[in-house]
Amino acid sequence: MNLPVIFDIIIGLIFIYLTLSLLTSEIQELITTILQWRAEHLKKSIEVLFGAGSDRTTNPDEVARVSALADQMYHHQLIADLNQEAKGAISEAFRQITRVIGNLYRQITKTRNVFGNNSSGPSFIPASAFALSLIETVNFPALIQRIREARLERFKDQKLGDIVYIIGSLNLNASLKPLLEQELQWLSQEFNQIISDFKKKLMPLNTALDLISDNLGIYTQECQVYLPETETSGLEFQRQMTFLKSSLDNPAERQVLLARLQPSLNDILNAIRQVNKSKEVVAEILEEKEDSPIYKEIVALNQLIPESLQKSLYRLSEQAQLKSKSSEEELTRFQQELENWFNQSMDRASGVYRRNSRGIGIIIGVIVAIITNGDTLFIVNTLSKDSTMREAVKKYADTLVEKQITITPGSYEPIQKEVNQALTNLALPLGWNPKNVEEQQNQEKDSIPYLKRIIGWLISGVALSMGASFWFDLLGKIMIVRNAGKISEPPRNDSSSI
Repeated sequence: MNLPVIFDIIIGLIFIYLTLSLLTSEIQELITTILQWRAEHLKKSIEVLFGAGSDRTTNPDEVARVSALADQMYHHQLIADLNQEAKGAISEAFRQITRVIGNLYRQITKTRNVFGNNSSGPSFIPASAFALSLIETVNFPALIQRIREARLERFKDQKLGDIVYIIGSLNLNASLKPLLEQELQWLSQEFNQIISDFKKKLMPLNTALDLISDNLGIYTQECQVYLPETETSGLEFQRQMTFLKSSLDNPAERQVLLARLQPSLNDILNAIRQVNKSKEVVAEILEEKEDSPIYKEIVALNQLIPESLQKSLYRLSEQAQLKSKSSEEELTRFQQELENWFNQSMDRASGVYRRNSRGIGIIIGVIVAIITNGDTLFIVNTLSKDSTMREAVKKYADTLVEKQITITPGSYEPIQKEVNQALTNLALPLGWNPKNVEEQQNQEKDSIPYLKRIIGWLISGVALSMGASFWFDLLGKIMIVRNAGKISEPPRNDSSSI
């Protein structure tokens, strides 16, 4: 058997694999769509991610918390918007059919519906949507804002208390005290307005501190009307108010103050992890009493976030804190760390899905091979003997490659049309017709009955699981190699001997 014949057999075999793998790919894509395998695998992968990379968690409470948090995150608007469904009566009817089939499949396999009360979910989630939805589901931004508000409120009360102490420490005339108290009442109202505006998110924390400093300056000036600097009490008041205001005006002290007023995400996550171990440590970290709303919210987050996820988020927050120059930047950095963590996990999950898909593809491929009697050993034997068939297949393969059709997984319509047209004019060694069956039986005379056929079907099943895209690309490469390696015939000598 010379090289061109071997090439022709290979081309014929690849063409037949391409023909059958189109059917296999379509069947697998249909099953994947009906049973929501991609979306289901994505949801399970996220649950595995929340469970510290293990899907073998045996603690029922931990499993329930993982599922509950994943379900809650899937209800977030960013994730819910990704699960868009086509409208119309036909689309709705098809969805109803897929739901019935999906429910039946889960009853037979005794598996749970990972989408909870929903019938489906998105099959792809961008890393940015995952990170932001998780952050907002566990309510970190709102919690950080509430802690800021509480700390700013305490800072305001502390400053007012310091002023009351300063006034009380001065040796003042009894007639001056009502005047200073009136000015202090004005200052308290201004401070309360600043706090109110900050809670309404009308200004950032730095601006709120600037306004507090400005009002302290105005208050000091107004009080100087009643306490001239020429008097001892006026000088002492000026000195102490200047010292009180320095924590707001001095750049270095302002940075320390901002760090104290703005909670570190790392501290919050540490508090969530410690809440069951030491209430005193949590109260010290957050500067909150056990009966405060913020402390109770920390306890609720401890119940919501699985323990394994608490550890993962804490490690990510440590990395974010190291890379952040300020407390404001920490949450942004944390979101980026979450995105990287999610991408790395999904890379591993994609590998698992491809391996699972290959296994399912082999099963479907073997079934298709048996139904179509696509016996690789019989196909090779037939092509090696039938030169007419080899030439016909090569001709259609040439035509197919020359058209330079571009296909993508899940979209085989362009090549399907060409293959169908070729099949109407080709008699491939496929099917359960009497001629094929008789020839297969003749090949098995010296061996165990059906052994060669079973081996041939298994080989075909593995080959078909590679997918139509693989065989179409390989066919193009083989045709290029064959055409480039054609052996030119030597020129004929037309002179005859006399």
